[in-house]
Amino acid sequence: MDSELISTLNNIASKEGIKGVLVADERGLCLGVRGVAKPELAAFIASIANTARNLDNTQEDKAECHTINIEYENNQIVIRNEGTFTLAIFM
Repeated sequence: MDSELISTLNNIASKEGIKGVLVADERGLCLGVRGVAKPELAAFIASIANTARNLDNTQEDKAECHTINIEYENNQIVIRNEGTFTLAIFM
């Protein structure tokens, strides 16, 4: 795994209130996880981000990244597609 990616995962995972972090590539393959995040969620997380981008019919340029918040029970997942990768933060 790339040292910059490892450093980023560790940095995000060490923040207060963060339970886990996941990074997936544009095909939904897991690039790295920390905490409660599970590698098998990578394709699902990437699919959510890509679907949200496709739902926005008001934009001609799909380059802008959307942020998706999923809340359940006492948990939250923030998902953001950054083009070549998708980031999910579990709180």
